[in-house]
Amino acid sequence: MGCAIRSSTLSILVASIAFTALAQSSPKVLHKVLASPLVDEGADPDGCAPAVSGLGGPAAWQVKVERLLLDGKGLIEVSRQAELNRYPLCIADQPIAKNAEVELSFVPHDHGIARTAGVVIRFVDPQDFYVIEADAVARKLRFMRFVNGERRDIAVHAAAVVAGKAHTLAVKAADDSFGISLDGVLVLETRDRAISTPGRFGIWSRADSQAVFGDLFITVLD
Repeated sequence: MGCAIRSSTLSILVASIAFTALAQSSPKVLHKVLASPLVDEGADPDGCAPAVSGLGGPAAWQVKVERLLLDGKGLIEVSRQAELNRYPLCIADQPIAKNAEVELSFVPHDHGIARTAGVVIRFVDPQDFYVIEADAVARKLRFMRFVNGERRDIAVHAAAVVAGKAHTLAVKAADDSFGISLDGVLVLETRDRAISTPGRFGIWSRADSQAVFGDLFITVLD
């Protein structure tokens, strides 16, 4: 009987060690709060810094009440500059990584000439980064890159992006491979090698789009 007890104890110990090792090796999900539910509407963003790519003046991001988002508040770009080649960004300081899984909730609203929202990855500066854009006007997802300020579409796919509805946009970047999902469904897979360096993460708007953004969830895979 003593042997049975020792054997059982040893099995529990081995299982505990294996579980601990697995937990330590599992990638950690970083929750980047962009608009805290504790701050007043109209406050500045919590977890990202404004930037602009393309034409137009500075970006202005503010906290906004949004009942369709989980926390009841989100982040919106409020400068309302109706220039289609103007891309307001809000970029988190950390993490800096090449490979990651990123998830973002957003609500596009039916106002302005653009109704878009996007996830920025491998951001080096406002001239060099990747972006995954959800467009509620064209009903499409676009995977684009900016290199030296020049924009290029890498892949475009039809998608049911609807104004006035909460959506979840996700991307998995692994070296030159990219998988993009909308509302939990994989929509497109593609490859590109133009930007292979680590970078930061953030959100993207276009022109006078009034999309409201939830928080970023980032799992670093490097």
